[in-house]
Amino acid sequence: MDEMNYQAFWKFIKLLHDNDLLQHVELIGSWCEYLYAQSGALMGFDANIRTLDIDFLVKNMRRPVKKVSLTTIASENGYTIDKDVLTGTTKIYTPDLMEIEFLIEQKGAAREPVLDTNIGVSAQALHHVSLLKTYSMQIDMFGMSITVPTPEAYAVHKIIINGQRGNKSEKDTRAIENIMPYLDKEKLDEIISKLTKKEKKAFDEYIKK
Repeated sequence: MDEMNYQAFWKFIKLLHDNDLLQHVELIGSWCEYLYAQSGALMGFDANIRTLDIDFLVKNMRRPVKKVSLTTIASENGYTIDKDVLTGTTKIYTPDLMEIEFLIEQKGAAREPVLDTNIGVSAQALHHVSLLKTYSMQIDMFGMSITVPTPEAYAVHKIIINGQRGNKSEKDTRAIENIMPYLDKEKLDEIISKLTKKEKKAFDEYIKK
């Protein structure tokens, strides 16, 4: 990973922090591994980032109460704003074309693929992300507090969705194998015990495979 990519990552994190938006999102995806390693949250763990995509989970579509336009803020700070032609989700690009996307929990039997949020982005609505919010933690670095899933929740989620990842499945499998030796077994077992039947089935199928 190029040093400029790490700088671009922190620049966007700071943009969120400076505009009081960092508290309303949770960093998910492979960049969590970078924070686990850099913060010492997983002693001895060495992250191997292989993606330029930065993914955020919007915690609550109705927060903050007073709507904010992140797309306007980002545009004014040199970012390019786009909408995915297929899904309608907001995409934000750094000057060196790192892609920033937003997701949100799909609740109940709802089938809305995209939800508008009070931070001014259209987020892709997905099932099976609730455990990322339920089992989360704060990582404090450079005077900023970043919400991320616990490493155990991060790994379990990757296992559950592995069958849906298509050509990214193999990359995720390597990430799972890389992080597993550093996880807390009791915390891991607790999360697994709270999975829904559908999630547990996906988890068991991955383990068997």
